[in-house]
Amino acid sequence: MVFDGNNNIINSCSEVIMNVVGLVTEHNPFHNGHLYHVEKARESCDAEYVVSVMSGHFLQRGEPALFNKWARAKMAVLGGVDIVVELPAAFSVRSAEAFARGAVSLLNSSGIVTHICFGSEAGNVGDLLPAAKLLTEEPGEFRDLLGRHLAEGVSFPSARAKAICSYFTGQREAPVSDIYARPNNILGIEYLKSLLLLKSEIKPVAIKRHTAGYHDRDIGLDMDIASATSIREELLAQGGLTGKVSSVVPSASLDVMREEISAGYGPVFLNNCLKILLYKIRTSSPGQLADLYDVTEGLENRISEIAQWAQSVTGLISEIKTKRYTWTRVQRILTYVLLDYTKERARFFDETGPAYIRILGLSKGGRNLLKKLKKKAEIPVIIRTTPFLRGKDEVSDMLWFDVRATDIYTLLSPGSRIPRQGLDHKIMPFFRF
Repeated sequence: MVFDGNNNIINSCSEVIMNVVGLVTEHNPFHNGHLYHVEKARESCDAEYVVSVMSGHFLQRGEPALFNKWARAKMAVLGGVDIVVELPAAFSVRSAEAFARGAVSLLNSSGIVTHICFGSEAGNVGDLLPAAKLLTEEPGEFRDLLGRHLAEGVSFPSARAKAICSYFTGQREAPVSDIYARPNNILGIEYLKSLLLLKSEIKPVAIKRHTAGYHDRDIGLDMDIASATSIREELLAQGGLTGKVSSVVPSASLDVMREEISAGYGPVFLNNCLKILLYKIRTSSPGQLADLYDVTEGLENRISEIAQWAQSVTGLISEIKTKRYTWTRVQRILTYVLLDYTKERARFFDETGPAYIRILGLSKGGRNLLKKLKKKAEIPVIIRTTPFLRGKDEVSDMLWFDVRATDIYTLLSPGSRIPRQGLDHKIMPFFRF
């Protein structure tokens, strides 16, 4: 390898191979913690560009996004991201494993991303890598431990965390370490596992979460960084933007949120789904519900019964959940009801992996990077969706699923005027000039 004066690798065609760092995000909404992540990722990876793979209208925990994907992409670009690409709904609403696999596969297929940088409670890759390697190899002893813990009736994430600790300590009832149980560590382990399985050359970098924890529900006094959860809770409790919210989001994000709220497009909360969700459940047979992804062990009957009298989505989840079916898992399953996400559809998407790179937002520098992306990417790069929706292949199938997600999401807007159908055909990416 040959290096230039700034230690960048130069290939045989004298093209400087610059560092491009990828982030996996939801930006729900883009807040000061995300701003810190962007800046720290750029610094830690000595990156010239930042690419964010962002979930669209439905998120990993089974919730609708507060604001539409174009508004959130705009926040991210104004916050320093160079290219925002959409993580297809096929992967954005899945468990940590499939969510991470989809996002990392997409970054790997770009052909331009050199690093992936993620926040975690551990704050370094070394603490997470042993678990990632274990889950990649899954030796027989580990599978036996996992089976034993699952037989106790606990959720899969809890059983897996227990099995990892038991395997590494040699104690069947070893206490569960935070390294394997904290939400961002879990995602970090899955990112590393996906890199290993793909034999990817992308270099992982972990940074320690700054100040606020993932599940923190309050915005404290004199805080400049708060969790997205606490921001959403404040918006819901107060019915709109407050001084507390203003103190923990960049001014550009605040302006975008004001625009969306003024237009009646947001914020969208879980309970906005109630009527359409009850309609879907009440007009589906138990057999149709059983066809949906992750609905097993007769859960379809429980869903059908409780939907007859539920008065809120949170109430519906509270009554459906069990020791094995956690709140988040049930919340995701209800999103599968909304999207008609069947087991067959999930199998197809898992076999193909992300089929395209769809651009949602670009900075001025990002437009230069886009030229390289179009040359290097292993899958189609999409600016306008219409040409790609005309085909009958894995690209159009996955893209139509995103269109379905958008069309359902528009029905959840809180304003008196319902946005038109087919926004994926009409709205172009946000360009920062």
